[in-house]
Amino acid sequence: MMLAYNRLDLTKKTLEGIIKSVTIPFHMIVIDNNSDDGTKEYLESFKTGGTMTSFHHLRQSENMGVVVGRNLGMVKANEIGVDWYSTLDNDVEMPVGWLKDSIEIMKANPNYGMLGVNMENRKYPLITKGGFKFQHKPRGNLGTACTVFPKKIHDAIGFFNTEYGLYGEGDADYGMRIRVAGFQMGYVEKSGIHLGVGEYDTGEYRKFKTAWFNKNLPMFKSNVNQYYSRTKAIYIPFP
Repeated sequence: MMLAYNRLDLTKKTLEGIIKSVTIPFHMIVIDNNSDDGTKEYLESFKTGGTMTSFHHLRQSENMGVVVGRNLGMVKANEIGVDWYSTLDNDVEMPVGWLKDSIEIMKANPNYGMLGVNMENRKYPLITKGGFKFQHKPRGNLGTACTVFPKKIHDAIGFFNTEYGLYGEGDADYGMRIRVAGFQMGYVEKSGIHLGVGEYDTGEYRKFKTAWFNKNLPMFKSNVNQYYSRTKAIYIPFP
């Protein structure tokens, strides 16, 4: 489930990279938040490739933000009928086999509720559990540019929290609810590349992200405290 809002060149690179890096059958869902730079036309003409078995383009009439897009992608995934979910940004490059590795690691280690591809500025200790080597993140949420989690997690905590508006902390909120539910998290052994940095993360776009982050951080901290104290439910139904 990948979100897109403009930045057509990055969306193309990411989709091309997904086809090259995923080695098992998968469904691709792209939620376009009303892009106006040619993304709509590109996605309408997109052809499956590699091990991609189906492609679904969900076009929004306006930019509803990250969390709403994630939830709509999850609804579509539920309609298709899947056992595993993956959330992606449209500006990432993943190592070959990342999806297969994530699923196999969690099958062998059911106490892990989410794995992903590390695009942070640091790596975490490599551990070997269940016959697989991967990065274990002992606390906090995962960087959510590329995550994978099983249906049991969706069944346990539901959808993404829409309280955060257009941008910021909705993904982190989901990860912390996974922690509260009693699961661990980590990254596959090989890290990925976050393409949307440098010139792509400046100007009005950076101001937009910073403003929403500053607005949402106090709410996020409050929500996490309430989740851990069990004064706020970790299960969130579809809004």
